[in-house]
Amino acid sequence: MKKLWHNGLFYTMESEGETVDSIITEDEKILKTGTFESLLSFLEGEQFEKINCNGKIGFPGFIDSHLHLIGHGEAMNRVDLSKCQSYEEMLDRMKKVVKDAHPNEWIVGEGWNENEWESKAVFQVDDLNSLSSTNPLVLKRTCRHVYFVNSLALSHAAINEQMQIDGGQIGCFEDGRLNGLLYDEAVNLIIKAMPAPDDQYLSKAIISAIKDCYQYGIVGAVTEDLSYYGNANLVIDLYERLLNEVPFHTHVLIHHTTLDEVKGRLHKGNKNVSFGGVKAFIDGSFGGRTALLEKPYDDNQSITGLQVTSLEKLEVITKKARENGLPIAFHMIGDLAVKQAIDVVKKYPNQTQLPDRFIHCALLSPKLIEEMKELNIVVDVQTSFIYADYPWLVERIGQRRNEFAYLIKTLINESIAIANGSDTPIDTINPWQGIYTAVTRKAKDGRAYNIEEAISLYEAIKLYTIDSAASFRQEDKRGLIKEGYSADFILFDENPFELEKDDLLYVKCSETICRGNIVYKSHD
Repeated sequence: MKKLWHNGLFYTMESEGETVDSIITEDEKILKTGTFESLLSFLEGEQFEKINCNGKIGFPGFIDSHLHLIGHGEAMNRVDLSKCQSYEEMLDRMKKVVKDAHPNEWIVGEGWNENEWESKAVFQVDDLNSLSSTNPLVLKRTCRHVYFVNSLALSHAAINEQMQIDGGQIGCFEDGRLNGLLYDEAVNLIIKAMPAPDDQYLSKAIISAIKDCYQYGIVGAVTEDLSYYGNANLVIDLYERLLNEVPFHTHVLIHHTTLDEVKGRLHKGNKNVSFGGVKAFIDGSFGGRTALLEKPYDDNQSITGLQVTSLEKLEVITKKARENGLPIAFHMIGDLAVKQAIDVVKKYPNQTQLPDRFIHCALLSPKLIEEMKELNIVVDVQTSFIYADYPWLVERIGQRRNEFAYLIKTLINESIAIANGSDTPIDTINPWQGIYTAVTRKAKDGRAYNIEEAISLYEAIKLYTIDSAASFRQEDKRGLIKEGYSADFILFDENPFELEKDDLLYVKCSETICRGNIVYKSHD
């Protein structure tokens, strides 16, 4: 049956300020938009359901251009360390969970960030060992590029002092003993040692994550999660099946280690799943000082970051992606990592319909931007990172380089395609933090950083709607309130365009409609 959604103010996002007050949906699609009177006339003589939107403000459903959907669901079901204010509080939170755990059960904590702590701490593996000698403990830093683990976890992963890890580091004390810290590729040894999750575990994580997305008006996402859970095809199978029950669209990136495993079933996409670029990590993160920089870190002149994937291997991965008719999707935080990505895609140009994904590009330069303009790429930005990365990021890279950090307005002005996402569970799933920081450039300390890179509210919402859909070439199906598009839209009690900029951080979604059905109401 057709549905007539009326008495709303729907921003179509086709152009700035364009609105309609009513929408007709049918069979998961938007059939027609316009005025209430014109749509009533269109439906004359037909049976339809009339839905009063009670004056609420509507937008197209949000699409997160870069996250880890299963990882978000996992984090929701694990020990939350993101609010800890000290090393001691983190240990105390883990201690409480260990007390109720079964012997040999792996216990995972998520989200610690030493930059948020009240005082500096020295990480000691013995501190974790004192919590449990029968449970492997894994504490993931907010960036997930650094793990803090106990000796039992190290033993399960067969990690010792003599090991050398390509693209990773194993933390040691000055006397050579392991300190429990693992960096970048070294964390994969822990992931491989952990019990492989079954379909029940993964299903719970997927459903938990999607239902949480609904609360924020998110109806689709570009996700990267094929390499962390054993059987990559099982993940695809679950997306194909479960997303009929909890409607959502996943554009799945293909980690380079899983390409051979899944390439036989890649397709252009259906309403549940489509497939994207081949994923690899060039570098790490600012927080762990493993982002690759052209020049040393200002707060540690002895390091320039970590080469997670060697230049030779980047070439192999890119060449193989091209041979399979696929774009690449490379993680690059530092300016040197961006340069390496540019060099390799110039050597192996992208001839596919989908753009190459340059993920993060948190530190750029005028020269890099000029080169990026010539490439078939989309830049996955995470403006929400601004909120937590300052003021400490200035200490890491210095004030001069900071002028080229988290460039947004510049990329738009240079006509380089961008889309916005959260990198959840690395950061909050809430798109309004990303919108707020894109518009105000304000961090948690209330200060604005690189204010000249601020964009308009219309531009910021566009990055979560039609621009995000365009990043995987579905701008003809999603991201607008328009005839023929998926019936995905979200409602708000207040009009974001009428709010003070500082109040954007607190905007709440009232209702989420996906494929023509209400999947979330705030009073539920």
